[in-house]
Amino acid sequence: MKSRRLLALVAVVGASLAVVFAAYGKSGAVPGPIPAFSDQELTTSAGDNWPTYNGDAWNQRHSTLDLITTSNVAKLKIAWRKKLVIPGLKLKPGAFGLLSEQTPVSYNGVLYMPDANNRIWAFNAASGERLWVHVPKVVKGYDRATAGISALPNRAVTIGDNKVFFGDGDGTISALNAQTGRIVWKKVMGNWKNAEFFSSPPLYYDGLLITGQSGGDGGAACKVLGINAKTGKLMWSFNVIPLKPSDPGYNTWPRHKAYAGGGAMWNQPVIDTKTGTVYIGTGNPIPYSGLKRGPGQELFTESILALNAKTGKYRWHYQTTHHDIWDYDVTNPLILFDLKIKGKLRKAVVHAGKNGFVYLLDRNTGKPILGAPEKKVEQDKAQSTWATQPFPVGDNFARQCADPKVFKGVKGANGIPMKVGCLYDVYSDKRTTVLYPTALGGANWPPSAYSPQTGYMYICSKDAPFYLQSVKEQDQVLQARGNFGQLEGGPLKGFDVKPIGRIVAMNMRNNRIVWQHQWPGSICYSGMLSTAGNLIFVGRGEGYLEAYNAKTGQKVWRSSKLDGGANAAPMTYMANGSQYVSVYAGGNGLLGGSNQSFKNDPGVSLYTFKLPKQ
Repeated sequence: MKSRRLLALVAVVGASLAVVFAAYGKSGAVPGPIPAFSDQELTTSAGDNWPTYNGDAWNQRHSTLDLITTSNVAKLKIAWRKKLVIPGLKLKPGAFGLLSEQTPVSYNGVLYMPDANNRIWAFNAASGERLWVHVPKVVKGYDRATAGISALPNRAVTIGDNKVFFGDGDGTISALNAQTGRIVWKKVMGNWKNAEFFSSPPLYYDGLLITGQSGGDGGAACKVLGINAKTGKLMWSFNVIPLKPSDPGYNTWPRHKAYAGGGAMWNQPVIDTKTGTVYIGTGNPIPYSGLKRGPGQELFTESILALNAKTGKYRWHYQTTHHDIWDYDVTNPLILFDLKIKGKLRKAVVHAGKNGFVYLLDRNTGKPILGAPEKKVEQDKAQSTWATQPFPVGDNFARQCADPKVFKGVKGANGIPMKVGCLYDVYSDKRTTVLYPTALGGANWPPSAYSPQTGYMYICSKDAPFYLQSVKEQDQVLQARGNFGQLEGGPLKGFDVKPIGRIVAMNMRNNRIVWQHQWPGSICYSGMLSTAGNLIFVGRGEGYLEAYNAKTGQKVWRSSKLDGGANAAPMTYMANGSQYVSVYAGGNGLLGGSNQSFKNDPGVSLYTFKLPKQ
């Protein structure tokens, strides 16, 4: 039958790829329909299915499945492994190498996911059999291998109303038929040449897709978009960087701006369906250094932003770093939960910051639940720094000061003086400053998890320094085009400080560390999964998946060596009566090398584990 054969490749025109359809494999299995999820389905913790990137619309990354527990997890074995390879079509590393950061979603026995080139795959969840694969045909002139920052791949797809939705580096949003992988609609929602692209999955809610552009570091003035999920019609947009006087926040920028870029959105929004409020984390302003930006708080960069989900109208904001010059974006996915704090049930939105702080806010008002006093920080008039920064009550989960003993006698780039500093210390064109945490975090994009069972938030973090020095004024335009090398004045010659990875459990009742587990010489750059089996799963860049006791932090299992670094967030689901745990292992070019693969194998494999049959 035709449905059991691989259909021919459509012709490839220029640098753009055509659409490839795979038939339904040896079994002839066809994916079943996907509903237009109800509010309850979206906000209930994941169980048999994992229907969103972070498990549910509250981004908790917690599963109610408990067949795998601390007592039997040591028996976990690979159930199947699927290489995400299409004969004749090789993966093309972008400007940062391969970024294999993708997580599947699952519904009724089918997994859907992108790969490091944003090709969309559907698999039988029990066997790993490929059901179909879609290769996007990009807009004219776009080439992932040369597109720079816009070549960053999407980290997941979104499912709903029998469609599979995804954004792309060429500035488009697409909807596929969930059964066939064929295009239902495709719309241009941004100009990739202006860094208006998408690298995070949209949020599906009540017939809407809500997403944001990711090109702030490339100089784009980013927007949040509300899109009709059936037709692809743009219903509303919100300017994160206010461009006209009627935009909220316009008066927080200098009147005459050299550039008006930034505010990237690097992760899926989160929604409170009862109030119809959507929450978005936003990125830094551009240029990175403040030499030409002028004074101002620069809203709504570095903010937790609350909007009306149906209209895009502003409700409230909380800015985590004012007038940022350190690249401390709000990149970690926001999480919603309800929890008794100091005897009172609180409706919270929480964020684990790059700077090592957890921001615990009332999601109706945006006010800190435990407090976050503004404290004076070091100033630099040339960079128009803000006088104070918020310091949340509780523990910092990542190191925030460099050790003067470690850096004794070390000079900055080009031999200029160097200050051994702490969080929010300034730098200049005449002084290099060494700071903790690095611009990669603390907590970066790898998603945190929250367990309603323990009330703990589980964070994938790191301790690592970075070295900052202002660039010359004529180089500011390079920063506005996403040239990251223009900001950092290091690493320092002949000096190397090994990073320390951390997985940290924070009690959300008091924002204090309960336990932490350190990885000397290796950072945590994957993401967390919490399950009702009292387990936390996390990937390692060295090519392992590990499990920890959620209450104590004791390591209870490590997988066999995988073919690539496990730098994607794991997920779990049920199929044929068994609980499975899946993780994508293909490495991450940001961590060194083109893809951090092993054994001369290109890696890029989806690994799925389960317990042996009893």
